[in-house]
Amino acid sequence: MLCLAPASSCACPLTLLEQIFSTLAEYGRLTLQTLAQHMGVAPRRLRHAIGLLLEQQLVLRYAPEDGSPGFYSVDWRNAYGIVRQDNIIDLVKDRHGEGAGKLVGNILQLGSACVGDLVRAVENTKAPNHISETNGNSHEPSHPSYFADITTVSQVHAALRVLLRSGLVVKVTSRSYVAPTDLQEELEDIVKNAQFPDGKISGPKKQAEFKAAVNNLKRQWREADSYSDAKDLASRGSGVGPNKRLKLNGALTNGHAYGAESDDSGPRLSNELIVRVNHSRCALALRSQRLQQLAKRVLGPVTAAVYGALLRALESKCRNVRDDEIYETEEDEEAAQPIANVGEVAEILDPTIDLTSSIKGLGADENLANGAGKKRKKDRDDYADIGIKREDQSDSDGDQRSRGLTSYRDRSKRLTHIQAHLCILEEHFYTFCSRVRAHGGQNEWRVNFPTVTQKVILAELDTTISARFGKVSLRIVRMLREKGRLDEKQLSSRVMMRIKEVRSILTQLQFHGYMEAQELPKDNSRQPSRTIFLWFIDDARIQSSILQQTYKAMTRTIQRIEFERKEFQPVIAKADRSDVKNQEQNKLEMAEKQMLRDWREREERLWSQVSRMDDIVALLRDFSKKDVSLLS
Repeated sequence: MLCLAPASSCACPLTLLEQIFSTLAEYGRLTLQTLAQHMGVAPRRLRHAIGLLLEQQLVLRYAPEDGSPGFYSVDWRNAYGIVRQDNIIDLVKDRHGEGAGKLVGNILQLGSACVGDLVRAVENTKAPNHISETNGNSHEPSHPSYFADITTVSQVHAALRVLLRSGLVVKVTSRSYVAPTDLQEELEDIVKNAQFPDGKISGPKKQAEFKAAVNNLKRQWREADSYSDAKDLASRGSGVGPNKRLKLNGALTNGHAYGAESDDSGPRLSNELIVRVNHSRCALALRSQRLQQLAKRVLGPVTAAVYGALLRALESKCRNVRDDEIYETEEDEEAAQPIANVGEVAEILDPTIDLTSSIKGLGADENLANGAGKKRKKDRDDYADIGIKREDQSDSDGDQRSRGLTSYRDRSKRLTHIQAHLCILEEHFYTFCSRVRAHGGQNEWRVNFPTVTQKVILAELDTTISARFGKVSLRIVRMLREKGRLDEKQLSSRVMMRIKEVRSILTQLQFHGYMEAQELPKDNSRQPSRTIFLWFIDDARIQSSILQQTYKAMTRTIQRIEFERKEFQPVIAKADRSDVKNQEQNKLEMAEKQMLRDWREREERLWSQVSRMDDIVALLRDFSKKDVSLLS
């Protein structure tokens, strides 16, 4: 598999890149001259290093139109995305195969990569007889977007096209290096100069027209920067394309498991096209993965697979998590959610899944049909024992009549089973999905992502509170969340505990920031004996507190990895030598091998812990559009 090394490894000292990033993180937006003054480095030394950080998508640049010096700032989203690389790679491997996951891993390592460089990496690492391995003996799923490995140039282009269409990988344009806030200001200035030359946008009517014009221009820019086969393909393949071969080879082009996407005559991307990983889209895919895991835990794997197919069908119609619009009411927000019908879910769902195994009664029709078939076979065997050959007219005529209806009946039955699983998801406490009842849509479903996400977030907060303070504290928190503000007497009567016990628990929760108290004095003296204390919880504050604590835990875990590395640094340095790396078993002693195994095991445990904490960060921060802590 291809492997590309980042350009910064040999072109610029890593310490200089670290200094630039830390200085921008500390002081905010700076010009090149101001940055050089803070660092005490000549500006000419910084230009190349900042170019590398821009290439890695770690720094943003804004150049004013009046020709004044440009500003540089840290891209916090992509900088945090370095921690999430393993989760993104695992997500791509699960959806598109091992080869696509390795390809995305290389793009993440480089920040942004040119298609021509990825192609040349495959050509340089390809073995002479490597192509002959894909001769029809593959046991991987025969799906056009599944890549068990990428060994040919055509597979690189095919995998990139699949990733670009899914939105996990996007094109890099000039606007990719500009902060979202700067783009928003530029949009508003263009609309004001073009449609509101007088600069007056006050009033409800003018404001509505101004917002509509800005959103329209933003949509045009987004469409211009998005991938399109019509404008981003350098070639469209030969005349006898994969569609004809797909029909002649049983849905497998050239007979192997990569489908139409790995045909040598397929379309090619431009070698000058620059691509990067879309962290916003990856957050949306991780949200679908998290919801599917929750459905699997409470409803079983089969229903969770149906729910996962529904989420995949809705993903192509959803915008990024951060691009969602703000709605005035919950009804408007729910009505704006995308819709998918049962047929779209069936196309994505794995056809080998037995949908009747987890719901009692769904397999009744199959059992009746199997019983009738066994009865007809028994009758034929009985007549054959006495030397009479019975002509089963129903079988011969039925085979001819059902030949054209079997696929339709099977599909209709499968759609009915999917509908039953979706109904179970709708009836659950979390309300994983809901039926679209407007205009008589019986087979159309939607997912109210904000509502479901908020329920999952509350469940995570409850899990944290229960683990830290116990189940009694969790019961008090849930009581306050349900009833609102309560004083100690009301709360003790509802949870059936003594006031002293409730007071100690409330004090402990307040000390750690999980509880708040509102003072209502009865008179102007404001004495504690003449004051009513109403206790309440603020879920948003608790969510922010746990998020900040998770950040600190992740930082300390990463620092612990660097600290542990120093203990094993001699054996790590020896194992990384070029003369030892390929012959590790022969060059290292037994004690050194044991130390190397211990280090790798310890490092894997620590990074696994970082990955688990990243799941919490993704839930509390990225799955909801309410958190704006990483906006640039």
